Amino acid sequence: MSTSPDPTSAPPGPLAGRGALVIGGGGGFGRAIAAALAADGAAVTIMGRTEATLRAAAATVAAAVPGALPVRVSVGDSALDQDVAAAVRVADETPLAAVVTTVGGGTFRPVLALDAETLEYDFRRNVTTALHAIRHGGQALAAHGGGSIVCTSSSAGGHSFPFMPSYSVSKAALEALVRVAADELGHLAVRVNVVRPGIVATDGKNPGLLLADPELAAATVAEKPLSRVGRAEDVAAAVRFLCGPESSWITGACLPVEGGAHLRRAPRLEKLARIVGGDEVVDAALAGRIP
Repeated sequence: MSTSPDPTSAPPGPLAGRGALVIGGGGGFGRAIAAALAADGAAVTIMGRTEATLRAAAATVAAAVPGALPVRVSVGDSALDQDVAAAVRVADETPLAAVVTTVGGGTFRPVLALDAETLEYDFRRNVTTALHAIRHGGQALAAHGGGSIVCTSSSAGGHSFPFMPSYSVSKAALEALVRVAADELGHLAVRVNVVRPGIVATDGKNPGLLLADPELAAATVAEKPLSRVGRAEDVAAAVRFLCGPESSWITGACLPVEGGAHLRRAPRLEKLARIVGGDEVVDAALAGRIP
């Protein structure tokens, strides 16, 4: 059984005495968001699949935010409805004010090489996980007179990202889900918004395969008006704003946190598709053949 932190011992802040759930809280985004919400006084619960990772993240938050309430952990799979429901119950031991989901992922594969199984897999990661968070989080928040749900999309949700169609499509679907949920839940004072991060390095590490190649990395970063790689703290600050009282009249919105990438073209990911899927697959797709 989880032990509820005493909300009277929380640091002063707009979320003091209220709970917050960060789904995917063991990752780089999740840790930064948990720390930002803890600094606002929230009793934070983080959810993820690996207890050791969550415990380490909780310790990181405690070190980063002196005086913060103890971070609770809920081990489970964000793609499973019952696991998300259980995490919401743990977080709601202190009346919930905010639910944030950071989970997702995508596959490098051309359209003609994309099969239904891969598309469905990316939908589960990017849309189904958000649906569970919105359903169970929305119910809990409505019971307390309202609150904020924040989902995590990607620049791919608003651009054509060639050679990554299932990721682009599923992130666009996530953003559509957020708009409909915001429309339906507004009369309950439950706000639903989405942040759209660009390429972000977490913990000072290279942000994945997209920037693993120095030439592609330089070209991708140079294409942005604010030509640097993002930090997890950039995203956390945007999420914290959408969870706080300053955004109380904002719902159904998509907030880009990507250095102005939406003003420019998306990176061409053919090289990465070749690395992941092989030259034969990409060559066939470019020639108009199903591999």
